[in-house]
Amino acid sequence: MLIYLDANIVQYIADHEKFIFRESLVPKIKSGPLYKELKALRALIEFELEVERLEVANMWHVAAPIHLIKELLSGKPTDNQRKTYSLLLKTWSDSDWQDYIKSSDEQVRLIEESLRVLKLKQATDRRHLAEAIALKASWFLTNDKDIIRKTRLEQNKINVIGDVRVARPSECLRIMSANPSLGWSEHRY
Repeated sequence: MLIYLDANIVQYIADHEKFIFRESLVPKIKSGPLYKELKALRALIEFELEVERLEVANMWHVAAPIHLIKELLSGKPTDNQRKTYSLLLKTWSDSDWQDYIKSSDEQVRLIEESLRVLKLKQATDRRHLAEAIALKASWFLTNDKDIIRKTRLEQNKINVIGDVRVARPSECLRIMSANPSLGWSEHRY
């Protein structure tokens, strides 16, 4: 299963990696909506590790297209962020998924154009969602309120945009915990 992490989620992972990867019991942030999403990211990683331990064939893969990495590096990343982004890019480059995925800049451009109707505030958000769709990702995880609000037909109901579920990490965790098979058999080569 392919998961596309929006830039804000990758930054959370880089900034709070000790908590998310269980090297620390306490995150830097101890309450509020961000805390909820950090706990969900931690639980999703634990969930993946448990599935991997059980040797389920269709493990999770995280997309790291060059446009996402460029956006992450365009700011002033800390050394820790830079390390996390490099690791993400290396993992993506080494994955089998690139052998199966046939997305092109033209395809992403056409999808991106069709997403204009969402009227997302940031063009980069539209680009990332278009890449997720072109890559046939199962999930597009974000904490961006604009993306969440504008991709929902009904409030608090996850919508599927071009076969991609757009959700917060906590929503993904809730659905995957209730139905772990959702996504595992969804290789869409």
